[in-house]
Amino acid sequence: MRHKTPKTSSIEKALAILMEFSGSNREIGTVELSQKLGFHAATVSRILQVLKKKGFLQLGNKTRKFTLGPSTFELGRTIFRSFNGNVLNLAMPYLADLRETAGETVVLETMSGRNPVVTYIAQGKRSLSVLPNIGDRVPIHVSPGAKAMIAFSASKIIDSLLDKKMESFTPHTITDKETLKRQLKEIRRLGVAFCREEMAIGVNAIGVPIFDHANRAVAAVVIAGLASRVKLDMQSPLVIALRKAAREISAQLFHQGSMQEEG
Repeated sequence: MRHKTPKTSSIEKALAILMEFSGSNREIGTVELSQKLGFHAATVSRILQVLKKKGFLQLGNKTRKFTLGPSTFELGRTIFRSFNGNVLNLAMPYLADLRETAGETVVLETMSGRNPVVTYIAQGKRSLSVLPNIGDRVPIHVSPGAKAMIAFSASKIIDSLLDKKMESFTPHTITDKETLKRQLKEIRRLGVAFCREEMAIGVNAIGVPIFDHANRAVAAVVIAGLASRVKLDMQSPLVIALRKAAREISAQLFHQGSMQEEG
């Protein structure tokens, strides 16, 4: 028995037309859209008029071709306002899942101006007593979350952030600027920051950056635990789980690379 090809609904056609403007928002005419999408010209013309009426498209007076209209801009602004300062709410379900998977303490760090700040702590089954508190600023040179974020900054920003006296917390703390810059270069290459007993003896931590729609490292997810349990190895199950969580949160912030991997 021959199966009929499902018809494309008017809504699907309208969405397909809108998506043709994504990326460049160049002017496109009715005939070009009809030919490219394989829709009847009369159908395309009718949908374009509806989208224009609702403000999703606008018509050039001279070219008689279409570009995106103010309604799409308002939708975009609404989306970005909703998560711009609200990374925590978007991240919390993934942080909770990560804590259950890892069994270790999970921390979310964000940047407040030029300072990394502890935004959320989910204590694992094996809690730690040496962690900072929510709202505390953390030293850039010992925090894997901070390192994971600033590793993706411009060289001038990195230089300015490291251009200050750095306190030594343990014999493993790195306080030399050039050594830190080499470490940041390696973190950028791997996409993972390792902290080997740099803030407290016997405690290891791993940080992975979270990226937003503009490919900026705006936050980081950190796992911290006893060095005997938290192995600093790229093939470690903790690293794999941490990278997955960071990728999922980045996808919520419309980071293109993460959305494609998730898809």
